[in-house]
Amino acid sequence: MHLDDFDLQELENREKSRIGDKKIALLTPEPGLWAQEPNARRIELVDELRGVCVLCMVCYHAFFILGTQFDVAWGLALYTFFRPAQPAFAALFILISGFCARLSRDVKKRAFLLTGIAVSISVLTMLVLPALGFEDMKIEFGVLHLLAASTLLFGFGKKFFDIIPALPGVILCLGLFFFFAPVSQDPPYLGMLGFRIELPQALCQTNALFFLGFHNPDFASWDYFPLLPYMFIFLFGTYVGKLTKNDQAKTKLLRLEDLPLPNFCYRKHSAFFGLLGRHALPIYLLHVPVFYGLFYLARGIASLGA
Repeated sequence: MHLDDFDLQELENREKSRIGDKKIALLTPEPGLWAQEPNARRIELVDELRGVCVLCMVCYHAFFILGTQFDVAWGLALYTFFRPAQPAFAALFILISGFCARLSRDVKKRAFLLTGIAVSISVLTMLVLPALGFEDMKIEFGVLHLLAASTLLFGFGKKFFDIIPALPGVILCLGLFFFFAPVSQDPPYLGMLGFRIELPQALCQTNALFFLGFHNPDFASWDYFPLLPYMFIFLFGTYVGKLTKNDQAKTKLLRLEDLPLPNFCYRKHSAFFGLLGRHALPIYLLHVPVFYGLFYLARGIASLGA
């Protein structure tokens, strides 16, 4: 073999090796983009998104209290303006709660804690506050009741829910949400995309099934998120969590569980929203009484000045 032939062969081998390395690189996640151990680090982006939801909720309730309880015109105007956005940030908060339930080390303990708090809220708003003169603040099945019931359902039925692979579970829950959404209509029905199942009108003549979304016109709850259809947003979040948990499921049908989250999900982007998100529960429990105290104090000071 001539020297020139040897050089050409060497160049050809190097080129093949370079092309092969490129192919491997295309199939291998970049270390700076993908986290190698998703369960070993806190998902900061989830805290921050939850913090955004908490801030929206706090402002929304502040405007509502100012406008409806203290007759402040600009408060009522802002409440009316932001009211169409309320279902969006509430749905995101519920979805994130389902996501966190999937990643929780002890989901049943989490469920019992939420249940105790939800029951306490109902006792406080339905019995204690009316006795103190605070009317129209009754909460029979608010967002915490929904999260408690959904977490209990998921915690005790996890083996059943795990039978469904992650991606089909996401699609199924999204479809079921829209399918059950019309239960709040008058008359109530089930269906979507032109398909419709009429439900008995008798369901809306009693409040016995208020937790499912069926109630008579006299029913009132200051915060109301019935199981139908909102529990499917929660379950949607659990399957989104399953997509990213690195869960070793027995089934391999559309199993994307081995995909980690992008690394930016683990980085801190906003210390403020992250702080709100990590303390969402105490903020939810305290913000309404704090607002009432501050607004009563402000009104008292204003009356003294007048």
